Amino acid sequence: MTKVDEVTAPPKVPPWFTEGVTAKFANGVSSISSVFLLHGDVTCLVPNPLAGSETNYPYIPFHALLERVLSKWNMVIFYNIASGIRFAPYDADPEERAQKKKEMEKVFREAAEIVVEEAPKDAVAAAKAGLAAKRQLPREPELALPLIEKVLRKMDRVAVVIESAHSIVPESMSGALAPNERTNIERIRTWAQDARVKKRSNIVFLLTDLASKASGELRQAACRIGEVFIPRPDPSERRWYIIRQTKGTLREQEIERELVRLREQFADDATSSSDVQRKIKALESELKSMPPHFEAPDDFDVEGFVNATQGMNLRQILEVFRSAAQAKRPIDISFVKSKKREILNAEYGDVMELVEPQWGLDEIGGLEKPKAYFASVIDACRMGEKRLIPQGITIMGPPGTGKTALLEALAKGAQFNFVKMKNARSMWVGMSEERTERQILGLRALAPVIVMNDEADLGEANRDAPKGDSGVSERIMQAWMTFLSDPRIRGQIIMVNCTNRPDRMDAAMKRSGRSDDRLPILMPQTEELAAIFRVMFRRYDIPTDIVDFSTYAILVNGRSGADVESIVLKSFRFARELGKEKVDDEALIGSIEDFIPSASQADIDLMTLLAISESSSRRLLPANVVEIMRDIKKRNIVVGGAELIAQITARNIVPAYEIDVAA
Repeated sequence: MTKVDEVTAPPKVPPWFTEGVTAKFANGVSSISSVFLLHGDVTCLVPNPLAGSETNYPYIPFHALLERVLSKWNMVIFYNIASGIRFAPYDADPEERAQKKKEMEKVFREAAEIVVEEAPKDAVAAAKAGLAAKRQLPREPELALPLIEKVLRKMDRVAVVIESAHSIVPESMSGALAPNERTNIERIRTWAQDARVKKRSNIVFLLTDLASKASGELRQAACRIGEVFIPRPDPSERRWYIIRQTKGTLREQEIERELVRLREQFADDATSSSDVQRKIKALESELKSMPPHFEAPDDFDVEGFVNATQGMNLRQILEVFRSAAQAKRPIDISFVKSKKREILNAEYGDVMELVEPQWGLDEIGGLEKPKAYFASVIDACRMGEKRLIPQGITIMGPPGTGKTALLEALAKGAQFNFVKMKNARSMWVGMSEERTERQILGLRALAPVIVMNDEADLGEANRDAPKGDSGVSERIMQAWMTFLSDPRIRGQIIMVNCTNRPDRMDAAMKRSGRSDDRLPILMPQTEELAAIFRVMFRRYDIPTDIVDFSTYAILVNGRSGADVESIVLKSFRFARELGKEKVDDEALIGSIEDFIPSASQADIDLMTLLAISESSSRRLLPANVVEIMRDIKKRNIVVGGAELIAQITARNIVPAYEIDVAA
């Protein structure tokens, strides 16, 4: 249990602002950048830097934070394409704030030259001037931005916040931008390079959730626009917020402790002075005036909640609290995880799926070598020993051999989030790159996380293959290669590529540093099949009188673990059709005889040879790899199989003399 006294309050201004903006805009004078692209969690809740005086608002929306940190600027302008230009001076008093808005707008109109300064000579002209002064400021970018530009060049210490900047300066992969969009891009580029804007200590913020949505021309280094990423809250930020939502502010907690002390004092001595009673009433009155917080049980696990909410922003955490309150149920870890999957799958559902692992390594039959390997990775994750955690993993082999089950067990054992990737490609121009950025940012937010990239050979595949997509595949591939090579993600984001055809994957995605270990997961041996039968009956709680499955394992020799799972489930159906409560020999034999495998032996043999040829460790090869190679060579039904076997023996993965021993 976390003690409140041990928790350090969050900084008054977020680090991304002080390090990303203030450092480049030293002392209010633009030393490096005057225009900044803020991207990431731009709709977040953040700690209020003025919470000491605004006790009822400990957390505020992102735009309110900007209003407060820009409060010393002479003019603060917010603009978006829907509501147009609005002014946002900070003042705690509503009347003062409204007056400052009017004053700012008046000064803006004068600087933008949309107010007649000299009094007209006749009444008609005066009426027209009055109407012009009252007319709303334009909303269209082609009309509003030139006005803002005039103000930036004439006035000192002006701050401009352009919301949803991607709607004004969008990216276009095809180069087909509308003339007004091209003008907007060039205008903002000019602001970033205009010495007059810098000398006047003016600052411009462009807000967008994804940097890839904004024009790439503005993101080039030569443009001199500073990029600042706004991350999801880290564990310490979430911890502080969770404590605030369940226990109140530090002042509330101090009051509650003091009330406990005073009430105990009064209970021990009811004749004590009325001063104690006055103190109790005063503190109770102060407590009632403070913002409410959610009720949490006495055994509320703060650290468990902090870990369970990894990847969520503060708004989403607030949604979990509100959902629990609405459902009138206590906040517990299972509820948090359930809501987390619901919320994050709604956010990222088109690019990846957050899954709650169900099975551990003990619930997997056979696969002793792969299970031992993943057990060692789990131990390294739990110890936090990054040097023992692979940067990436590729697991290969025929379908149904347990690749997904192994990854779920890895995530469950390591207590990492588990994500299944989806294809980010889209038919719409620019959407593929945006989805890829969302995937990468989502994984960074969810870390520590196990990432399953299923059917990895069907993604961006090989860079040498013809694509005809104007370079989209190359850009996506480059983004992933850069991300997966980042040493900072080691031990936090483990990308696991699953494939039946490793030969179709780009060689750069399989190299060490992006995929340190490449494991073959092949068809189970006979004794492994018996273990899989036992596990499947136990996993699905299917009643059976059968104790020894070795005979049945021989009957399904050459089948996969997924095949055995299907056979076991079907045997239960057969038993019910026969009027039996338990699966017996008749039901299981009937299910085995009825089953037709989905993959041909030639396909299985080809996938097996490819998995062996791409392996990165001889000690992780199956114990019966020689027998497997002999059987494949004897069947001789794989097109090009002889060449693959020759490659395997030439690299001494499996010595030729062992395969050539007469069967």
